[in-house]
Amino acid sequence: MSWINTLGLGWLLLAIVPPAILMLYFLKLRRTPLEVPSTFLWKKTIEDMHVNSIWQRLRNNLLLFLQLLAALLIMLAVVRPGCQGEELKGERFIFLIDHSASMSAVDLADGTKSRLEAAKVDAKNLIDKMKSSDSGMVISFSDRAMVTQSYTKNKALLKKKVSEIEQTERGSDLNEALLAASGLANPGRTSDKTSAIDVQVAEALAATMFILSDGAVKEVPKFTLGNLTPEYRPIGSIEKGANVGITAFAINDQIEVGEQVQVYARLQNSGSQEANVNLELFVKDELRDAKANVKVPAGDSVGLNFDLTELIAGLEEPTPVRLRIENKDVYEQDNQAFCVLNPPRMVNLLVVTDSNQYLELVLKTDRIAKIANVQFESRSYLKEKTYLERASLGFYDFIIFDQCAPETAPACNAVYWASIPKASDWKTLENLSVTNISDINTSHPLFFSLTMGDVNIVNSQTLTGPQGAEPLIASTKGPIAMIGARGGFEDLVMGFQLVEYLSNNDVVNNTDWPKKLSFPVFVQNVISYMGGVSRFNATRGFRTGETVNIKTQVPFESVTVKDPQGRSSVIKARQDGVFVYATTENSGVYEVTPIKGSKVEQRFAVNLLDRLESDLTVREELKLGYNQVPGKTETEPARKEYWPWVVGAVLILVLIEWYIYNERVLI
Repeated sequence: MSWINTLGLGWLLLAIVPPAILMLYFLKLRRTPLEVPSTFLWKKTIEDMHVNSIWQRLRNNLLLFLQLLAALLIMLAVVRPGCQGEELKGERFIFLIDHSASMSAVDLADGTKSRLEAAKVDAKNLIDKMKSSDSGMVISFSDRAMVTQSYTKNKALLKKKVSEIEQTERGSDLNEALLAASGLANPGRTSDKTSAIDVQVAEALAATMFILSDGAVKEVPKFTLGNLTPEYRPIGSIEKGANVGITAFAINDQIEVGEQVQVYARLQNSGSQEANVNLELFVKDELRDAKANVKVPAGDSVGLNFDLTELIAGLEEPTPVRLRIENKDVYEQDNQAFCVLNPPRMVNLLVVTDSNQYLELVLKTDRIAKIANVQFESRSYLKEKTYLERASLGFYDFIIFDQCAPETAPACNAVYWASIPKASDWKTLENLSVTNISDINTSHPLFFSLTMGDVNIVNSQTLTGPQGAEPLIASTKGPIAMIGARGGFEDLVMGFQLVEYLSNNDVVNNTDWPKKLSFPVFVQNVISYMGGVSRFNATRGFRTGETVNIKTQVPFESVTVKDPQGRSSVIKARQDGVFVYATTENSGVYEVTPIKGSKVEQRFAVNLLDRLESDLTVREELKLGYNQVPGKTETEPARKEYWPWVVGAVLILVLIEWYIYNERVLI
């Protein structure tokens, strides 16, 4: 028990009140004397009953006791009694609960509770400490955020929504969750261009934001807290963060390594001690290969290869391949990885050009002949019936348009060289007579490991594309090569020509790029990426939660997609013949089957493969913008006040006194 207001002169004056009340009850009742003739005979008799003192003997009086008790309670309320309680400080609270893949780790003391379950318990305890007048909001997040419960004062409802949060196999990203939390605390502003008035959209409402996570989130470099007060509550055991997981898994393209087909995997150890693990490689759920006692250094990673060359000869359908870590650990979601090995199939490539010798030379090599059926046609072919039918039905895997563009975009990926798609958001901005390459996007598969510092380009055009278009080659004036989405397809636009056709039918070189080693490598990347397949390449893997655009070899109206848990979904084709599947919540192999057939048309693999999620080290602090938020496992104690209850008791006593006085209750 503690007191905020200490005793002083004012409180001593207040202490005089109870004795004053008591003195009033010692006073005699003074009545106005009235002589009545009949009482004269008794005058001498009552003389002895007169008292000369002003005081009388104190008698039992309920009103006196009630008044004294009320005065004492008022004095008690004034000094504000209270104690250190567990109520949260503030009026609004936001609970951000991480349910990404790493929160499934079971590394707590009891060995049975996952990090997510521990986070739920912590969140419920915090909700219990809210005052009845406080409001709370619950947001669950992984690589996307969901407002599980908007602001409410109903504690039972908040705890119910916390209990309903389910584990996911997704990565973790705080950005979207922070934007959702910042909605009321930091409302935006709006302005009227005509009147130049800048006004606040809504009233800012400060809030305390609890982040319940293991801290394995992407950086948040540009977030401003504003009226949000963050509190990071780390979940998990730092000492028991040891884990070995698969962070990369793929099948190589055979044209890079002769006739070999190899599976590549990378293992990561997030623990503080070296680990030995056993690996098993399954093809169609049959054990194909194994490696025992693979050493993974502490806090490091190691790469492995498995040879599947002998499997290719008899391969007739897309075949699932699975790698499994046999050893059990606290985090099981990264102990398996999947990919799909396709049977040999050639890429159908159409090249529309008027005798571009460089394209013809690089696309007629023996290396390209192993993976692509290349068809060369002149620009007049774009008006022929054969082209219109094949382009609309998706016969080609992709098309290269050299200094031309069709009236209607084809139902496949496309490369536009020195041209842009018609009736689209693509535009050319500025003509450059001399082009200096300032940068290339080496993180994109088309330009991976390429160097173009020695490439010279004469004439080119800067480009702008649809929303989300990605620059690939940048000049000092802007991008001259970009790639952008078109429905379920992609368009690669090159803002310069390889050769320039003159009016007298002469051809002039516009760049020396075809003479550089990087040019044929780039063309191979284009065929592999834009074609979507290569001879023995694996189907492109997808991340959990990623939307998959499915394109079948033969047009179908609908297909059935079966997920790794055996649940089936029927999907109808869009107008461009693409099937969009967005329910990739679980890692594993998904099967695509025509609605009227029984044979599997395609298989594709979905994996987490996230180094951040596999590193189970609990972060001791979070960086939100320019703010470092240290982790806390305890809440700051808040003072619990008793004086409101005391004042309420005084009011009750006053009502009782009023009733007794008016009803003339005697005790």
